[in-house]
Formats: sequence, C-alpha cells, structure tokens
Amino acid sequence: MDDKILKTLAEKYGTPLYVYDASKIIYQYQLLKKSLPQEFGIFYSMKANPLLGLCQMFKKLGSKIEVASSGELNTALAAGFTPEDIIFTSPGKTFDELEFAVETGIYSINVESVEEVKTINELAAKRGRIVNISVRINPDFDIAGSGIKMTGVPTQFGIDQVNAQAALKYIRTLSNINVLGIHIYTGTQALNAHSIVQSMEQIIKLSLELSEKCEFELKFLNLGGGFGIPYFKDDISLDIDTFREQFSLIWQEYKEKLSGTKVFVESGRFLLAEAGTYLTKILYKKECKGKKYLVCDGGSNQHASSAFLGRYIRNNFPMHVLNKTGNEEQINVVGPLCTPTDLIGQNVVLPEAVPGDILAIDKSGAYGSTQSPVLFLSHPLAAEVLYYKDKPYILRERWEKEDFLRGQRHLELNL
Repeated sequence: MDDKILKTLAEKYGTPLYVYDASKIIYQYQLLKKSLPQEFGIFYSMKANPLLGLCQMFKKLGSKIEVASSGELNTALAAGFTPEDIIFTSPGKTFDELEFAVETGIYSINVESVEEVKTINELAAKRGRIVNISVRINPDFDIAGSGIKMTGVPTQFGIDQVNAQAALKYIRTLSNINVLGIHIYTGTQALNAHSIVQSMEQIIKLSLELSEKCEFELKFLNLGGGFGIPYFKDDISLDIDTFREQFSLIWQEYKEKLSGTKVFVESGRFLLAEAGTYLTKILYKKECKGKKYLVCDGGSNQHASSAFLGRYIRNNFPMHVLNKTGNEEQINVVGPLCTPTDLIGQNVVLPEAVPGDILAIDKSGAYGSTQSPVLFLSHPLAAEVLYYKDKPYILRERWEKEDFLRGQRHLELNL
C-alpha cells in the first residue's frame, strides 16, 4: 500500500495501527481459487485473523470458514456464515465448546481422538441428533520444507496413522455419529509447490484407502493447505502456477474416484499476510553501549510474530520508514515494554529516522495481534482498519485505558 495512504491513516487513527488492503485480500483469494480444480472449496482459517469484518469479507468472496474455539464459532455466525459453512478444528475442545458446536449443527467437527468422539456421541444422543464429524489423521508423512511440521512427528494433533483404521471402525459403531470424511493438515508456511502437491496426493491416497478399508463413504476431504508467503530476504515465493499445473495432473487421476466427495483446502496466511501492515510511531532514538535503538509506541505486545517470541531462530520482518529514503544506518527497533524481548527488529538497515516518523512492518496481516500478548503491561489494543477503493473502514476501535478494567471487580475483603 502507498506510503502516503498509510501516513494519512496513521494521522487519522493514531498509532499503533493495523491496516489491511482489501484489494490485496481479494487478489490473493481469487489467485488461490483459480489455482485449484473448479470443484474445490476454500475454508478461511480464522485463527490467522479473527476480526469480524475480515470474516464478513471472506463470506462475501464465497469462502467457508474453519474455527478453533467457541469464540471463533460465535464470531463466524455473527459474520453471516451458516452452520453448513463451518468446520471446527482443535486438539482440545472443551465440553462446553463441543456442546455449542452440536447445538449449532455445524457442517463438521474435526475430531482429534476417540475420547472426543465419545463425548460428541453422548451430547448428540441426549438431543436425539446425528452429528457430522471428520477424523483428523496424523499421517507418517509431512510437507517437505514447511515452516512448521504438523504431521509425521509426535504432536497433539489427530489420530496416528497406525491407529486410524481401528479408530474409524470403532467410531462407525457409535449410533449418533456420522463420519463425513478425513482431515489432514501436514504443515504450514510451505513455499515449494511440488512439496505441497506431493503432500496432497499422499493425503488423497491415504483417505481413499481408509474409506475403503473402514467401509465408509468419503463425503468430505480437507487437504489442509500450508500455502506460504515469502517473509524474509532469502525466501522464494511460492510458484502458484507450478502448483496449479502439477496438481491439475494429479487431480485427473483421482477426479472420478472423488466425484461424490466435497474437497477443500484451508488457508489463512496466504490470504492475509501480505495484505496487512503494522504502523508504529518512533518515540525516541537512543544509543547504548555502541548500539542504536528506535523506541516505538507499539511492540511485541501487539506484533509478537515480529519479535519471534518463543522461537529459537529469529529473522526480521520486512520494514521501512514511511516516506523516507537517503542515508541508511543499522539499528535495533524496540517497543515500549519493560522487557528485553520486546525487539521487533534486530540490526535492521533503515533510512535515518527521527522521533515522530512512522515505521511500517509489512506482511503483518496474519497472526498479528491475534497471536500476541496484548494484555501485557496494559497498553491499549491497536485500532485495525480495512482500506478499499480510497475509503477506510474501522474493523476494531482502539482500546482506551478504561477498557482494561472491563469485567474486573473491586475486591471487597477485610485484611
């Protein structure tokens, strides 16, 4: 997005500020849709960014939605998705969450253990209902080169491939459960098109095998996704054309076998990351023991991904100073928090900046505030704005200091 527009929005709404480019979101969704066989559908992975307005946008684009909590399920319904549009995936669904999903009648609860299915069966029996589920499998393969492996290794996700047949055969004996199909998500942030295609072919083969051996009709198949975007300087962009060409050949082999199956992929990062920018104002510039620092009004409390909290290896998100070129310097970018981990840019090279300048962290549309410790030190949540056809739309208002007391109670205790 143009720096002049970003500067205008920062002046209007203040900083820190998340800005989303609606045109880029539309482009990415249509790009992914065109890369898939015509029969395929897309689930928006709401965990990437659960803002109500963005969910409404994906609804308008024709997407369905994948949720991972009762809070997300409630937001999805508020955004206009029908229960038939919704699947629920999480390794630790609570009793209350399962009850909410059963009562809502969503398209599929993607189950991760036999014990979970037993709970669903009991809830369904009490209500005289048949509940649709899909079984999440942890297969013996993954996506080669993915940023985070979700399968092929010990994880909390799904039922091991070695136990899948026994589990499915047992689940099919439960009177209030209807097995729709299979869900497998092998990895995320994959940038190699061939690896994604290879993984999806393995998923199709395994799902058809399980359907045949366990004698159930494969009505639904979620191939996951893992479509990545290039965050860092050495990353190579996913060649979506190569993915389309290679997968179309694979699909010709399995198209007839899956003619009665609803096939989906899911995506969040690919659809949103490159459409978002995080804006933060430089408050101070200082030097300490030979190192230079830009101290900003927003940091890892609102953009934990840029600080690589919880990661063993860090990189720097792409960032720049709005409307600034010229002499460059190596500098560290930090937020306002009282912790040395609040480092959102380490030894980055930027044009010489001064207090009052606005720093933009690019590719911030996915896993921004939603993955950040936003309550730490009680700095107000950033405002979030969608920009479309020269007009801004507020998605989330900035919190005020009073908002941190919401829901809290005075302690009436005599000591």
